[in-house]
Amino acid sequence: MEPKLIILVTGESGAGKDYCADVWVSVFITCTHKCLTARSVSISDATKREYAAATGADMNRLLRDRAYKEQHRPALTTFFQDQLRQRPRMPEEHFLNIVYGAVDVDVLLITGMRDEAPVAALSHLVPDSRLLEVRVQASEEARRVRRGCQGGDDDGDDKKDNKDGKNGRSNSKALDYRPCLIFDNDKTGNEAAKMFAEHYLLPFFHEDLQRLANMVRPVPDFPRPGIEFRHVLNISQQPGGLALSTSLLHAQFTGNWSKVSVVACCEAGGFIYASALALRVDVPLALIREAGKLPPPTVAAVKSPSHISSSASNDSKEKRIGMERDIVPRGASVVVVDDVLATGETLCAVLQLLDEAGIGAEDVSIMVLAEFPVHRGRDLLRRRGFGRVNIQSLLVFGGA
Repeated sequence: MEPKLIILVTGESGAGKDYCADVWVSVFITCTHKCLTARSVSISDATKREYAAATGADMNRLLRDRAYKEQHRPALTTFFQDQLRQRPRMPEEHFLNIVYGAVDVDVLLITGMRDEAPVAALSHLVPDSRLLEVRVQASEEARRVRRGCQGGDDDGDDKKDNKDGKNGRSNSKALDYRPCLIFDNDKTGNEAAKMFAEHYLLPFFHEDLQRLANMVRPVPDFPRPGIEFRHVLNISQQPGGLALSTSLLHAQFTGNWSKVSVVACCEAGGFIYASALALRVDVPLALIREAGKLPPPTVAAVKSPSHISSSASNDSKEKRIGMERDIVPRGASVVVVDDVLATGETLCAVLQLLDEAGIGAEDVSIMVLAEFPVHRGRDLLRRRGFGRVNIQSLLVFGGA
C-alpha cells in the first residue's frame, strides 16, 4: 500500500515550504467529512543523518538550529554531491524510503526535494499513488525575512534561483518544466495557504472521482496474458458516465476556461470526451486523425508506435497524424483532451502537430481521464521538449 496522494512541496530557500506543508497537513486532517490522515516529511533529513554520522555533526541542531545548519550548508552540499556521484539512485532510494514509511497515511507531503521535474522523474516508482508537485514561491524580500527569522525551512540554494527582475520573485517560467500547481506565499498568516489547499488539494478526494474510477472496468489478460487492461472508454458506456467525466474535466481544470480558444483531440478515445467537454465550455473542436483522413489543406506530424499499441495490434510502423490547417489560430490557448496518458507517444505527436501549427507548449494544457505512471509518459514528454505543458489527469492507475 502507498499513500493515495503524495505532494512534493518544492521552492527556494525561505519560500516557506515546510510551513505551508504543515498548514496543508492540518487542512487534510481537520476536514471532518473526509476522515483523512496526513503527514509531512523532509527528504533532506536523510542526507543530514548520513552527514552527521560521517562527520560527527549534531543531528538535532542540523534539524532545528538554522544558524548551525547554515554553518554546515557548504559541507552538506559537498557531501550530498559526493554521495550522488557514488550512488546515482540515492534520490530515488530516499524517496521510496519515505513513501514506504508512510503506508499508514492517506496524504504524504514531502519537502526538501532537489530533483528537477520530480513528478516526471519519480511517478513511475509509485504508480498506484497520485504524485503532485506544488511549487511555493515568494518575493525575494519575503524570503530574505523568513531566512532570518524562521527555522526549519528547506535546503534550497539561492545561488541557483531564477528571479523576475521586476520584483525579485522566483520565476517559475524560467524552469524547463511546469509544476502541477504554484502557490504564491507572500502574505503573512496561514489563511492563503489554507484556502489554496481547500480549493486545489482537497478536491483530489472528491467522491465523484471514486465514482468515475468505479466505472473503469479491469480486463485481465488483455491485450496479452499477464496484463490487466483498464477499460477507460467504458466510462462513456455507463449510465451517467459521460456527463460525470465532462463535469470533472470542467471542474478540475486549473487554468481559466474563459481564455481557452480550442479543445483538441485525437481519434478515437479523445473524440468522445473532448466533444462533450467542448460543448460544455462552448469552444470549437480541433479534430486530429490519421493522416489522409481529413481533406486538405492539412498539417501533419509523425506518431511513433508505443510498446503498448505494438503489442495490441502487431503493427510497429510509424504513422502520421494530421489536422486541418488554420483550424487552430496561431497563439491560441489549447486544451488537449485524451482518454489516457500511458507511454506519451500519442500526446507527443499531438504536441508536435500543434507546434507545426504555431502553438507553443506554454499555450497548451493536457487533460486525460486516466494516467498510467508506470509507462513514464510525463518523462517522455519532458525529454522531447514538452515539459512546459500543463498535464492533469482525473484518475491514476497502476499497471497497463
